[in-house]
Amino acid sequence: MGITLRILSAASVYLYCLLTSSFVQAQISSDGTVPTNVDRSGNVFEITGGTQAGSNLFHSFKEFSIPTGSEAFFRNTTNLNNINYIINRVTGGSISNIDGLIRENYGANFILINPSGINFGPNAQLNIGGSFLGSTASSVKFADGVEFSATNLQVRPLLTISVPVGLQFGQNPGTIRVQGTGQGFTIADPTFSPVTRNTSTGLRVQPNQTLALVGGNISIDGGTLTAEGGRVELGSVAQGQVSLNPTSGGWTLGYQGAVGFKDIEMRSQALVDASGSGGSIQVQGQNFSISDGSLVLIQNQGFQPTGAIQVNATESVKVSGTNADGKIRSSLTNETVGAGRAGDINISTKRLVVEGGGTVLARTFSSGTGGNLNANASESIQVNGVSAVNPSVSSFIATATFGSGDSGNNTVSTGRLTVTGGGTIVSTTYGTGRGGNLNVNATDSIEITGVEPKFFIPSGLLTTTVVAGDAGNLTVSTPRLTVRDGGRVDASTFGSGLAANVIINAREFVEVKGTVPGAINPSLIGSSGILPDQALQQAFRTPAVPSGAAQNVTINTGQLRVTDGGQVTVRNQGSGNAGNARINARSILLDNGGSITAATQSGEGGNIILETGSLQIRHGSQISAQAGGTGNGGNITITGNSPADSVVLLENSKITANAFEGRGGNIQINTQGLFVCPECQITATSQLGLDGAVQFITPDIAANQEAIDVPQEIVQPEEVVAQVCTAKKEQDRSEFTITGRGGLPPRPSEPLSSKALVSFEPSPAENISRSIRTVEEPETSELPPPALGWYVNAKGTVVLSANAPIVTPYASGLTASLCHAH
Repeated sequence: MGITLRILSAASVYLYCLLTSSFVQAQISSDGTVPTNVDRSGNVFEITGGTQAGSNLFHSFKEFSIPTGSEAFFRNTTNLNNINYIINRVTGGSISNIDGLIRENYGANFILINPSGINFGPNAQLNIGGSFLGSTASSVKFADGVEFSATNLQVRPLLTISVPVGLQFGQNPGTIRVQGTGQGFTIADPTFSPVTRNTSTGLRVQPNQTLALVGGNISIDGGTLTAEGGRVELGSVAQGQVSLNPTSGGWTLGYQGAVGFKDIEMRSQALVDASGSGGSIQVQGQNFSISDGSLVLIQNQGFQPTGAIQVNATESVKVSGTNADGKIRSSLTNETVGAGRAGDINISTKRLVVEGGGTVLARTFSSGTGGNLNANASESIQVNGVSAVNPSVSSFIATATFGSGDSGNNTVSTGRLTVTGGGTIVSTTYGTGRGGNLNVNATDSIEITGVEPKFFIPSGLLTTTVVAGDAGNLTVSTPRLTVRDGGRVDASTFGSGLAANVIINAREFVEVKGTVPGAINPSLIGSSGILPDQALQQAFRTPAVPSGAAQNVTINTGQLRVTDGGQVTVRNQGSGNAGNARINARSILLDNGGSITAATQSGEGGNIILETGSLQIRHGSQISAQAGGTGNGGNITITGNSPADSVVLLENSKITANAFEGRGGNIQINTQGLFVCPECQITATSQLGLDGAVQFITPDIAANQEAIDVPQEIVQPEEVVAQVCTAKKEQDRSEFTITGRGGLPPRPSEPLSSKALVSFEPSPAENISRSIRTVEEPETSELPPPALGWYVNAKGTVVLSANAPIVTPYASGLTASLCHAH
């Protein structure tokens, strides 16, 4: 046992030595190609000499590593005042391990290239007057075509007075690593509070300067990079050239000459920070990942605007997880706490994944305007789940305002969009500022599915107002949209601000299906006024009953399917009015408790307009523009470009525009065929006020057709042919109902149409109209032949017939199973 322990102990010591020897044994030495002098005094390596060419000072090293706690001091011993660039190369083939301080007193920009790799340890620091560029490029290129190469020492050592304009990379550039203990920032609340910044250690340049790392793979493991009000550049290049474009504060980097890219990862609460007015960040690579509470951050505390966070990844961007206690999300964040505008966030990649509580967030906490968020992933975007250690922290892509400044817009574009497990794409106002618009575009499909299982946080595309600011509009464009298992596409108000309009364009279909498994929370598309929960009331002093109005929902699609308790709604649970719902679809199916509603608790009911060729309402489904309290019921209009081919109500389904104290709404149905089961309802009543009107409109006759006088007598049964379902013939007698006063024109002022409207209805038909007249089916010993059409006989009676002089063919779309009344 003792031998085993000694072996393990020896192995541990050996492993520790491997991990730390690079910093312990590090040193700095000249390669002799340039008159660089290195003198060591204790822990300080004093570097003098070099070759000056104009405003450039060149040094060349065989090795360049700084041990832990040591310092490399580039000392100006000749009082040179015109040095703008200190340009250093490492030629010996060994990695530069830097775990101490790089310092200079020229006040210059500092460039270090080592194609073998650069490691910055947890104690690495910078004390330079200008910008810093660390790279594993093979050479620095200048405007006059000269290169200062770390791999080809045969080139004439002619050193140029031109400014550096680029970096040339070989076929296998080395890795850049930045280690550290993490940023140590605090956030009072991971959703509702700004980042509380502190003075982090790590790599830091002077304010308004550039900090750039450009190499092969880049790994930031708990390391911190800070350029206060300046620019941070991270570039991972496989081969080719990167341009250096001079600015007043260093450089911006261009990658048009790069041939392929490599990976960049941030983990263990790593930080890339360009907070301050004018700050900006650019990340360029193949795959870019942020995890473990790591942050890419710009926070504006001043009056001037900040710049953008720009992320370009040719393959993927992944933002996942939180820190160990779940209080700091992995995040791309651009925010303002001052009067200045926050910058934008722009992501361009093939695949974007935000999961495990990770976020992409542009927000304002002040009078400053929030930045816009633009996420473009050509293949797919996934927003999934919540934090593993804190389930209340969900994953999201969001713009938000918590103050008087307006939020920026949130635009998401991709091929396939999937939002699941409580993830959201959202634009929200928690203050008096207006929420930004949410625009979602997917060239293939969008699927919004489920909730977070502990707190039932719904997955969704959402625009929301919690207090007084108006919510932004929500626009969705895709061929196929699926919302199921409690997912939501919703513009809502919890306070006095207005909810927003929802516009959905889905060329093929929209499906709203189901509820939360094991719960009643529905899948929905809507613009809603919602009662806030107690936590929301306490956090934002939101009233218990919202007063803001719901807005409008517009859906343009091929097929709309609302099933299994799903909802399309412009409801309002508060004192405000409902919005209007307008749906244009070739076919609409409501089944198994599906609903389209414009209902209110006490405000005015909204209007519902359906333009469709076929409407089926089945198994307890409904269309409702119902109003509670003193509100009037909304109006319901069902029509088509030409009249709707068919409107079918079966199995206890209903169309209602009812009211309590107010007036009932109006229902108008323009169709070639209305089929209504005995248990179904079409009502526009008021319990205490005036009833509304229910009106059926059949197609108009040709302009040159004369009106036909219709007799006043009830139609004789022998003049009518009716079809009865075989399976229900004996136990449930059918009736043939003539709607519109037994074959009379729909309105007294209009001529009779050549295609009359027919319904299958119980007798008496108290729910349709007082003008309905019913003819009971005559008792016959056998069924008549099935009707293939209808015509108007000489007496003005509408006749269903299998053999008419001029039959108007019409396919109801009903199979035998649909024909059953029960």
